[in-house]
Amino acid sequence: MKRLPSCWWLLATSLVATIAGLFEPRVACAATTVFFDASQSTNLVSSGVTSDTIASEGYLFTYTRDKLFTGGVGLTNPIGRTVRIPWPQGLEAQAVTAGPNPSGARMSISRQDGLTFAIESFTFKLLANTAGAGAALEIMPLLNGEDGLPNPVMLDATGYYGMNFSYNTPALTGFDAYKITLYVDFAVLSLTVVDASLPPPSLDILQLDASTVELSWPTNAVGFNLVSTTSLPATLWDPVTNNAVVNGDFFTVQVTLDLSRRFFRLQK
Repeated sequence: MKRLPSCWWLLATSLVATIAGLFEPRVACAATTVFFDASQSTNLVSSGVTSDTIASEGYLFTYTRDKLFTGGVGLTNPIGRTVRIPWPQGLEAQAVTAGPNPSGARMSISRQDGLTFAIESFTFKLLANTAGAGAALEIMPLLNGEDGLPNPVMLDATGYYGMNFSYNTPALTGFDAYKITLYVDFAVLSLTVVDASLPPPSLDILQLDASTVELSWPTNAVGFNLVSTTSLPATLWDPVTNNAVVNGDFFTVQVTLDLSRRFFRLQK
């Protein structure tokens, strides 16, 4: 089996079912990911003195934890503060109250491949009271390690413990990392990210016998359909109506080939 990453095309020729890329412009395929739910697993990437970094769905999350907290006056053994919003309910960032470098609560989001993405919208919960002094959640986008805007995006966070705030954030587009800060604890409960640079779904081909091939593509390629044509260039691609079967994480379709050439691609 040979895999060609392409959102649009794959070529199968007659009985030998060879595969070749068509030298046509690639089409960007935006992928939307909505955090958080139980199907999204996490991997611990690193654990620092007052922070952790996890990976999930191709994204990296670094967030502060008050690990050096001792629990009160006179106690010297760090026990850390309890996490109130565990994954997958959300992701909690704590203000660092103990140790040599106290700070507000911080969270940074980036992609594992370092490519750009957008934060389309998100919801966060206050885990402390800010009504007296007032507060703003600050988000600074980064590009190649440099600040992406002259000033951070400021979002009102004035309220009481347990209040939720939801925002659409069209300004947070086209950057490769986002740093989020607040002077008190908070937790992100929902986060919608859009990545236009994700690899498009791959269409695989496997020759089953002398006249049959099996085409397969990931079930998470939402909105894509298998189409074919007999010649290139083509202005019309016909839907492949053969029954698609779910096999694990893939759709599979078996196609009988004759002596003519057929070209297949995934198309939205």
